[in-house]
Amino acid sequence: MSNLFELVLKQYEVAKKAYGDDDDEYNIFNYLEFPKNEIIIHYPIRMDDGIVRIMKGYRVQYNNVLGPYKGGIRISDDIYLDEIKSLAFWMTLKCALQELPYGGAKGGIKVNPKTLTKKELERVSKGYASNMFKYIGENQDIPAPDMGSNSQVMDWMTDAYQKKAQSHNNAVFTGKSLDCGGAAGREQATGYGVVECVKLWAKQNKTNLAGKSYIIQGYGNVGSNTAILMNRLGLICVGVADHTRSLKSKEGFNVYQLMEHTKEHGNISSYPTGEEIPADEFFSIECDIVIPAAKELVICGNMANDMKCKLVVEAANGPVDMEAEIILREKEIDVIPDILANSGGVVVSYYEWLQNKRCEYWNEEETMKKLSQRMQRIYNKAVDRAYKEGITMRTACYLLAIEKIHQSVKNKGFY
Repeated sequence: MSNLFELVLKQYEVAKKAYGDDDDEYNIFNYLEFPKNEIIIHYPIRMDDGIVRIMKGYRVQYNNVLGPYKGGIRISDDIYLDEIKSLAFWMTLKCALQELPYGGAKGGIKVNPKTLTKKELERVSKGYASNMFKYIGENQDIPAPDMGSNSQVMDWMTDAYQKKAQSHNNAVFTGKSLDCGGAAGREQATGYGVVECVKLWAKQNKTNLAGKSYIIQGYGNVGSNTAILMNRLGLICVGVADHTRSLKSKEGFNVYQLMEHTKEHGNISSYPTGEEIPADEFFSIECDIVIPAAKELVICGNMANDMKCKLVVEAANGPVDMEAEIILREKEIDVIPDILANSGGVVVSYYEWLQNKRCEYWNEEETMKKLSQRMQRIYNKAVDRAYKEGITMRTACYLLAIEKIHQSVKNKGFY
């Protein structure tokens, strides 16, 4: 499966069958099958050598019936419109599942950020915000960081927006640095939510996590923060991989040293510890928990046949395709789906937005306590729904999200 939107439609079809009768005048599945807006822009940026390059930017605003659009901005040279559309669709469901007053969106800039100098990345970031100005706003569309972007990029975009708006408004972008109105705890929020799901799964299955093993694919912000928090629970990382190489270690990795290494070098290509293995053997490492925390479609087809774990936690968006998920289900390997597992980031983005609008700020402890309580409540709702109806956690999460949107549509009606 090369096109990510094919996975979206297949997952959607499963939820549609489980939803039952949907023949009322607000047929929700037809309504949600297409995004509201697909925006593509091209804008010039002068590089450090004086040459002008044309940047391509995307913003897909999928649905806003529950509130303003919300979603990250991915900076990568291999993004495409259907990928952004898929991520925007999942954001729509993620926000509805977490009962946030948001719709879903996603953005992107088609360039490899690692090929840019810091000044070039600043110009690219500010150019995107300036050219998307009329499409975004604190009650219209609120972007955030994603793969390839970070708090510095959000700070630059905030600056460009404020200058164009002639208004000191911090609530248009989330994921900013603390110095520019960011929320305490936002950087580790996605990983924190992932680990909360692991803890809740362990409680549900009466499993002691101390001494259990896991592997993690992707060691950026989400992967590294997830690993640190897993370590604090006594779990052992026996495999780590990124786009450069895959490593395993029976004794386990020092996840703190790994984090420092990736901060300094950007990847694990020169990490001195562990045994290198072929990338296609990584997910077959024997362990208790598998955490894909990088890109989509990394566990596909028959690859699932070789997996020897008890749980897969989708810290990334769309890492498991439908064929692999069926195999995992047959092997009784649990899957915590992406729209639940990695939703901690958008929840704390919501908290940041609230704090910006109120001009009041919480400490990290308060933020994480609120996040933990929300993750527990939504996780338990999904588990109860899955158990009562004999469906997967993914389908349960889809149904809870779609019902939330459906009810709002029924109450508001269409034009």
